[in-house]
Amino acid sequence: MTSRAWLRQDRELIPGTEIFRSERQFAMEAYSASHRQLLLRSNPVDDEHETTIDLLFKPVEAIKIRDGFAGLVIRCATVSEAAQIMTALPRASPDRGDRVFMLESQGRFDYVISMAFGWHEGILPRVQGSFFHTADAYLPRWPTGPLFGLNAGFNAASAQDLVYALNSDDHRPVRRDRFRYVFVLMTDVGSGNRPKISGAGVFLTRADAEQAQSLLAAKVTSCWIETLPVAM
Repeated sequence: MTSRAWLRQDRELIPGTEIFRSERQFAMEAYSASHRQLLLRSNPVDDEHETTIDLLFKPVEAIKIRDGFAGLVIRCATVSEAAQIMTALPRASPDRGDRVFMLESQGRFDYVISMAFGWHEGILPRVQGSFFHTADAYLPRWPTGPLFGLNAGFNAASAQDLVYALNSDDHRPVRRDRFRYVFVLMTDVGSGNRPKISGAGVFLTRADAEQAQSLLAAKVTSCWIETLPVAM
């Protein structure tokens, strides 16, 4: 099953209109302050649900949510509800496109103020942080988190964790939510306008990569270090 939508036009977000409903459990998965994005998620539950549901609000101006939702209905606030909520938030304004999304669960109401909202339900690959974060075409590297933006490093693994993972025989199909940066020494042994680029080695620390670089520098046209994330 795959279902997705992205709503940002006035005709799609009419005041008072219900836009999403689910009986599943939801909780905040991630928030990116640098890109003003909020991600709520419902994870697969044993044999009951095999899909993941990601709900994304962006760009976010204000949030009032709880730590979890047992069933969730999202609707566009009525004109009076939006006016009452925005009165206490001087930076939010419908004139610039801000909208109030009401989140209802078990008779209680929360809200998110943002310009757009969308969802994606499907089978989330183990190495993908969310349906809303894919590799950038200008820098095609594996995303280390569920949202674009600065990474606080909370899901960074230690070098010891990486060594253990490399030596472990446990290959269970678990989610790859953590990462460890490694340092790849790249070389170019081409000549003129004909580069011949290849990787010369992968190192756990930058110091080791720099030492190897000093040993190879005189042997090649050029060499440099690239930092790449390893999914744990």
